[in-house]
Amino acid sequence: MKFCLVNGVEHNQIDIENRGLAYGDGLFTTAKIIDGKIQYLSSHVQRLRLGCKQLALFAPNKVELTEQLSQVAKQYDLAVLKIIITASSGGRGYARSTDPNSDVIIMVHDYPKHYDELAIEGITLGDSNQHIGINPMLSGLKHLNRLEQVLLRQELVNTKEDDLVVTNVNNEVIEATSANLFFWLNGRLCTPDITNSGVNGIMRQTILQKYPDTLIKTVTLAELASSPAMFICNCVMGVMPVKNYNGQHLSIMLSQRVRNAVNQKAINAS
Repeated sequence: MKFCLVNGVEHNQIDIENRGLAYGDGLFTTAKIIDGKIQYLSSHVQRLRLGCKQLALFAPNKVELTEQLSQVAKQYDLAVLKIIITASSGGRGYARSTDPNSDVIIMVHDYPKHYDELAIEGITLGDSNQHIGINPMLSGLKHLNRLEQVLLRQELVNTKEDDLVVTNVNNEVIEATSANLFFWLNGRLCTPDITNSGVNGIMRQTILQKYPDTLIKTVTLAELASSPAMFICNCVMGVMPVKNYNGQHLSIMLSQRVRNAVNQKAINAS
């Protein structure tokens, strides 16, 4: 970690009774800093505030948070910014304190530079042996309860693939271990329906805005296996073309076109 602010104070410690630590009572977003600016800054702030509303958390002031994040980003040419918002410490058991305040943690980490090479060459993708749950109460939200993703990443460490396709308990394709998934089927760009599982990432939202004819559908592994091209995406890695899925070689040309289009949009959205 390169830098950390906790409620506007530069240090890297939190109360041991913090509800994010105790219960995962909070949410977060992760952004890319380029040339001292945060890509999709307004989208990240909106995401945090909407997430706070969904979890009934006290949301930080939009203008103040935007200014604070912008000031932090100015110090870095290339880095990763993570913002965590948790319910204030206190309360009894699962019940929150009557104090409406939230804790805001802002961290800066090194950018994983191998992403740039992988984005050109393409990545390999396999299937996870594990399944994530169905949770419509939290679906789409990047909340702090990430134990499923921890277990998925542990599985990934023990494979030769760069990432894994993740299905839910109904065997529906949802996402990769920490990224959304897009693919082509019968000449049309598609992405899994994440109504009941998964995270609605900002990069996913950006691509759906850029390509409004994208088909959002329930997807099986058999359908995915018939796709000639696919990519995964999030705000840090951007669009990451898949060159090989379960040993099958895929074209990365279509994915590179999407990546180029999204990169141009990101420049204008910083």
